[in-house]
Amino acid sequence: MVEEKTLLESCGGTIKALALSGIRSEYDLFYPLLKALNEDACFDLGVIAESAHLSPLHNYSFNQMKKDGFRIAEEIENLLYSNTESGKVKSAGILLQSLAQTFRREKPDLVLIIGDREDPIIGALAANYMNIPTVHIAGGDNTFPKGGDVDEQVRHATTKLSHVHLTMTEEHSRRVLKLGEESWRVFTVGSGGIDWIRMAGDLDLREVEEVLGVAVNNDYMIVLYNALSSEIDKAVDELSLCLEVAAETGLEVFVGAPNSDPGFHDIITLFKRYESLPKFHVYNYLPRRIFTRLLSHAKCILGNSSLAMHEAEFIGLPAVNVGQRQWGRLAGNQVQFVHADFESVMGAVNKALHDKEYKKSITRGKSIYGDGTMAKRSLEILKSLPSKEKLLAKRITY
Repeated sequence: MVEEKTLLESCGGTIKALALSGIRSEYDLFYPLLKALNEDACFDLGVIAESAHLSPLHNYSFNQMKKDGFRIAEEIENLLYSNTESGKVKSAGILLQSLAQTFRREKPDLVLIIGDREDPIIGALAANYMNIPTVHIAGGDNTFPKGGDVDEQVRHATTKLSHVHLTMTEEHSRRVLKLGEESWRVFTVGSGGIDWIRMAGDLDLREVEEVLGVAVNNDYMIVLYNALSSEIDKAVDELSLCLEVAAETGLEVFVGAPNSDPGFHDIITLFKRYESLPKFHVYNYLPRRIFTRLLSHAKCILGNSSLAMHEAEFIGLPAVNVGQRQWGRLAGNQVQFVHADFESVMGAVNKALHDKEYKKSITRGKSIYGDGTMAKRSLEILKSLPSKEKLLAKRITY
């Protein structure tokens, strides 16, 4: 019996891979694996920069990809400057058309996608119709806000359109298997966010001061907030509440710009009312090392970012998640989930800042989302994938 060749063998010893990235937050999760692939002779990596990466909203963050030394296979300007749900759908349509041309020209052996935004599901859809195996990173996650969230459906739909699954936790892997995926396609590798925290190491405070000013020498907290798809009309009120509570603490407050989701324009307008205050510092985009340093020395993170569940746990950063976004997501004990009212949020922030017993219970260097070896594990898995024919021949298990 002739032994079947692996994908690597059938590609002549070099797998041509394209990674799709549309926004800074997912790129940071992607970066450790992309770096490992780029440095390994078994892979020919290209990165497709699209959506918010090419927008002034995030200071053209695709430039960071270039500085990181990646070959930019394509720059796709698909993001419409829109504050509506329909604008997001139209942007996704432009991306789908553009990817068809890119895939036809590049002829990749693998397409790598990450997360639960519109980018991965569009990338997976295009790749499937063009017979390209797709690797989905961070599938199997779960949230259940009472009004729903489009990310939940997109995440699991992307799983069904993908051929290999690199999940962050065993719980996520079990959920992917329940969707009918074959077990040999599913691997638990951890979160790339933990990898990049470990890779960053320590950073001279003077480097941070050059970007953020001397305020980083004082006690500070971070506010990160994005609108929930089913509660766009509540976003401004919830963020106003977060900023009001942050102001009450007397700490310096660093506020990150939102993702390019419906409702972002209203959030940015609100920021402008606060950025003139002496202790509020609003930023659009920070280089990875600077942002890591900012996280590492914060007293608390407030808002509704998934970062509170991933990177924040590993560095022992207390987090307060406000409202329904992220509700139900797997989290460590350093995250407090609270309703969007002043008493609840203020109480949780005070606990995070001043409760000695609570702070003592928070550990550093450990996370339910991995141990910082996601890239290493994933690299070996991708090297050992079976043939393209086997990858594409999906069979549902129920």
